[in-house]
Amino acid sequence: MRRLHLLILGVILLIGLFFRTYQIIGRFEFAHDGDLYSWIVKDILVNHHFRLIGQLTSAPGIFVGPLFYYLLTPFFLLTKMDPVGALLPVTIIGLITIFSYYFVLSKLFTKEVGLIAAFLYAVLISTVTSDRWVVPTVTTSLWAIWYFYTLLNLARGNFFILPLLGILIGLIWHVHIALIPTLVAVPVALLISKKIPNRKQILSFIFTLFVTSLPLIIFELRHGFGQTLSLVGNLDSAKTGPDGLYKFQLVLEMITKNTNTLFFAPQSFILTNNVVFILAILLSAFFLIKKKLLSLKDLLLFYSWIIGVVLFFSISSSPISEYYFASLDAIFLIIASMVLYLLFKSSKFGRLLTLSILSLILIKNAYFLINQDYYNKGYIERKALVEYISKDAKSRGFPCIGISYITTPGENTGFRYFFYLKGEHLVHPSVEIPVYNIVIPEELSKEVNQKFGHIGLIPPTSVPPKNVIEKSCQIPDTNLSDSVFGYVE
Repeated sequence: MRRLHLLILGVILLIGLFFRTYQIIGRFEFAHDGDLYSWIVKDILVNHHFRLIGQLTSAPGIFVGPLFYYLLTPFFLLTKMDPVGALLPVTIIGLITIFSYYFVLSKLFTKEVGLIAAFLYAVLISTVTSDRWVVPTVTTSLWAIWYFYTLLNLARGNFFILPLLGILIGLIWHVHIALIPTLVAVPVALLISKKIPNRKQILSFIFTLFVTSLPLIIFELRHGFGQTLSLVGNLDSAKTGPDGLYKFQLVLEMITKNTNTLFFAPQSFILTNNVVFILAILLSAFFLIKKKLLSLKDLLLFYSWIIGVVLFFSISSSPISEYYFASLDAIFLIIASMVLYLLFKSSKFGRLLTLSILSLILIKNAYFLINQDYYNKGYIERKALVEYISKDAKSRGFPCIGISYITTPGENTGFRYFFYLKGEHLVHPSVEIPVYNIVIPEELSKEVNQKFGHIGLIPPTSVPPKNVIEKSCQIPDTNLSDSVFGYVE
């Protein structure tokens, strides 16, 4: 039986690998986030800057920890600084997360629950999409499943897990500070255990927390606890957006949307895209208690995790976004896996029905993945356009060039790092230098004569005299000197 479980797990991992790598380069989005993490990795590897922080977050004065960017560095080296290397670590993280669902739930419940949860995580379009996204929050699901493992062990009085808890708390800064409200469940777990950890266990927790928090501690000491003050200031700042019951309603709507997306993306149904569906999942946990698959203590942890997140963001003065609630997906996925497991073992018909449901999920999501209509303006197109501009500029003897954009705000990103790789000397566009116009989408201008997917290019229509260009090119490379939004050295 053990061999069979391992064989099934191997198949699930292969399926998960297919979902995470199908046309991975062709569909590789590369815009502002790509420029940003590439610029930070360049700062580490080329400028030899030992970074204590990553990018600036949407919360003023607060940064992401540097761990994600250090994870990217060996893969950038492997691909000779080409950002395509970033796809390797996120794919590995996705596979580790699939295995983690199996391992955690097999240890806490049954191997069958672990296999079902691993399968669902491997093929659901929502989890696949998030695992293919190269951003620090790509590790949220991995963090959440191991946090779940830690909570349940704490509630069961297994305090050997405290060092892992220290690591997970320390990693929050490196993943996303929106995970902080989930820590409400920790004291609940300790109360449920009705035990007290010994001195050695407490010290081991403090040690691992200190080690994983060391970059944050050093940075704060060097910069007068700027992030800590900013965090407190953000919590105390006057609310400029929704508040009260309306904010609470928005939080519920976002969680509802996330859960509907988790199970049914890319489709959405009236019956599932509402708070009743969420309540139905949570209340089904009582049926799991009746069947002795789940305990009331476990359910209290589920609810405290959810309530902590909901209440925090309902009263917080900060604007909210759907990915602030991504950690809750683990709870809903685990409950759904348990329900399917009970259906599977209920009878022969239940076993057939469960396998049919899982097969339908696999076929539906595989069909969507393969037939997804991708709008080609990502890594391949941006890289090809820059290579064309660089080759054209060199063949025409331009010592520097200007780049102008004909597009909507925010679309004029994802090019700077490629210009850096090609060694192009950029200056701000003017009539005294040759200017290349990048058009996104290409149909915005009839003057486009080169197309790269849905990105168009208008080469310089007038070229100043050589002496004028050379004089204008005396200024430093603005591609290196201009600021990158969210980037701080």
